[in-house]
Amino acid sequence: MGTVAKGCLGAVLGLIAVVIIGVMIASCAGGSKDQGGKPAASSSSNAKQEQAKTYADADINVLIREAKTNAAAANKNYKGKDVKIVGGILGNIDSDLSYISIDGTNRDFSFLHVRCSIKSKNKELQDAVLKLKKGQAVTVYGRVTDVGDMMGYYLDLDKVEAAK
Repeated sequence: MGTVAKGCLGAVLGLIAVVIIGVMIASCAGGSKDQGGKPAASSSSNAKQEQAKTYADADINVLIREAKTNAAAANKNYKGKDVKIVGGILGNIDSDLSYISIDGTNRDFSFLHVRCSIKSKNKELQDAVLKLKKGQAVTVYGRVTDVGDMMGYYLDLDKVEAAK
């Protein structure tokens, strides 16, 4: 091996070492982070955060009727809002526990429902869903993420409970 080849090899190895050291320093300095780059919250702080939320009461049949008559207005009124939806019937429980759907009692709007997404890291919520049965009356709490005239509402689920 010539002097030039040894020099190039040494430079490449040195560059690789600098990159590896830089990555190690960055990962140590970054602390615990989730996929979004935000500090990871403990489960107790998540529970406190959910308790601090104020949910607006909403009847599922009213929500569905509003989406059917004017989805754009319903989207403007509810998207991004935290709601407590009452009067719903559990329609579907996804086998992977990624969502549940809540139907209204008015069969005129049979395709419209509330699709409630379940975060995979929320084991407490998944356990609550496992105790429910299809056709059961439920109350759901969460944030509306979208409204459509064909399928209804999309909700990030915070809590679900059997209706009282």
